[in-house]
Amino acid sequence: DLVADMMLTVTPSVETGAGFSDGAGGLGASRGIVSVTVPPLALAGVTDEPAELVGRCPIDLATARVLAGYATGWDRVLADPITGCVLAVDRYTPSADMKRFLRARDQHCRFPGCRQPAHRCDRDHTLDYAFGGATDVCNLACLCKRHHVLKGETAWTVRQLGGGVLEWTSPGGHVYIDKPPPAIHFVPNTDPPPF
Repeated sequence: DLVADMMLTVTPSVETGAGFSDGAGGLGASRGIVSVTVPPLALAGVTDEPAELVGRCPIDLATARVLAGYATGWDRVLADPITGCVLAVDRYTPSADMKRFLRARDQHCRFPGCRQPAHRCDRDHTLDYAFGGATDVCNLACLCKRHHVLKGETAWTVRQLGGGVLEWTSPGGHVYIDKPPPAIHFVPNTDPPPF
């Protein structure tokens, strides 16, 4: 990666040192990102759960604390303690785990009566991210393009009641409750019993 960055941004010169400084180009233009996962209680010194250099290997807590102390920014990631599935992040875009969870929970567009499949829908922040809405599964729902625009551009309103249940209010004041479909589907067996 460094060689590709150097070739694309500048021609370094051994004689003059051009391209090796922290100027606007060369090696100075290359930035790395190090992701370290540290349980918050371990970072605070309450527990001694392991830290991880993401995608590589475990690291000792002393090194993780030093890296955390020099970090210029933090991304909070809330994960389910049992499954490890990411439930919330401090960014606008939901993680792949969150998108997978929402597709399984919602199965289709969550506007009342719409059955556009979830894989064709947007993951919409019920309370807009720009207004402080969190990127977590309790504030996201699958909406098709049409109903995503309808929610944002008309007097229709929606709020989450918990457990994936949405309460839609029409411009006329009518309230519609949309519950996520059940996760288990029973299909009747039309074959006669074997006895």
